[in-house]
Amino acid sequence: MNSTKSTKNSTLKMFSKESKMLQRSISFSNMALSSCLLLPGDTTVISSSWDNNVYFYSIAFGRRQDTLMGHDDAVSKICWHNDRLYSASWDSTVKVWSGVPAEMPGTKRHQFDLLAELEHDVSVDTINLNTVSTLLVSGTKEGVVNIWDLTTATLLHQISCHSGTVCDAAFSPDSRHVLSTGVDGCLNVIDVQTGMLISSMASEEPQRCFVWDGNSVLSGSRSGELLVWDLLGAKISERIQGHTGAVTCIWMNEQCSSIITGGEDRQIMFWKLQY
Repeated sequence: MNSTKSTKNSTLKMFSKESKMLQRSISFSNMALSSCLLLPGDTTVISSSWDNNVYFYSIAFGRRQDTLMGHDDAVSKICWHNDRLYSASWDSTVKVWSGVPAEMPGTKRHQFDLLAELEHDVSVDTINLNTVSTLLVSGTKEGVVNIWDLTTATLLHQISCHSGTVCDAAFSPDSRHVLSTGVDGCLNVIDVQTGMLISSMASEEPQRCFVWDGNSVLSGSRSGELLVWDLLGAKISERIQGHTGAVTCIWMNEQCSSIITGGEDRQIMFWKLQY
């Protein structure tokens, strides 16, 4: 198993889980990378950057394939589903692109077609899709969570529920709820159908990222601590000391049995969940 990580020094690093060794290190630009993901098939990595671009990197050929220059400010987060790229930016937009990156070096670069543009009032810091990619949630620097219908590219709900930047937001597996975290330390649960804030729980510090299986939530703190939240009891049920710096990203496998965390301490940690 391989994992990828984007860092503040504009370098994409690939690690092997088996050997626990750095396999490859690639630098795309002179500005930081904001997020990265591995496309289905495990042959292409996509990275977004503060330099306004999205980069496509071929693992097999060890080179950059494509560069998408689609925003006027930093690209903060990207998602991918069914050959569609979703990019959020500080230029106050979320854009939906259709296109498949080139598969062979030297082949003609693919033309990425803009399918939709979701306009916001301020910069967008995070986005996520529901499991069937019919809904998108976005979070802004002013603490607003937006829920969009992607089939019609229309805004369904706009919820002001954080006192500062929304750090992360995601749908529950059944798409009935949205969870969001922010620099205010709050973890909020929103009803997707009504757009109502169902519950709000607070921690002492900002929660930068999280994963959840619909019941339990694991979030990463600015201090490096991992928090396990009990949504039914509306409380923090467990605290785990993970990193010595802020936890910047969390990934969980589909079986909800393994977790990978990355932090500002330049460490990648692998966790096995116990039930």
